[in-house]
Amino acid sequence: MQIRPVRDDDAAGISPLLADLGYPSDESAVRVRLANLERAGGYACMVAEDGNGIVGVVALALGWFLEMDGPYVRVVALVVRENTRGQGVGGALMAEAERWAVAQGSSVLMLNSGTQRTEAHAFYTRRGFANTGLRFVKQIGTQSGTQGGTST
Repeated sequence: MQIRPVRDDDAAGISPLLADLGYPSDESAVRVRLANLERAGGYACMVAEDGNGIVGVVALALGWFLEMDGPYVRVVALVVRENTRGQGVGGALMAEAERWAVAQGSSVLMLNSGTQRTEAHAFYTRRGFANTGLRFVKQIGTQSGTQGGTST
């Protein structure tokens, strides 16, 4: 297995992973979203690839605290192909996420996770994450693709 930065032609492999996460997305939509992240700056997206193609993806966003000094990195999305879960793919992606966060000068890696994702919560807890609060979401627009927040 190899962890590498996302490429333009990875949209086809990422699309089914997002569907597994609960966000059905066609290849063209994923391609636009990846381009948006690249254009915006402050984002990273890495994929895990094995002999069968892309088996996992992690997307990261760099942000800045107001209440404290320094930056933080938020995991925007993390998903591993269902038939490869439990084989270290998620752990490898999270290790790469931590390396990227440190390279950005961050000492904090954070994420949101839907309450229904109990297996993901156990995964994050095993990696040293602590549940420190709640996420509140209010749908205010009708933009296509808006899901009321990201759940990893």
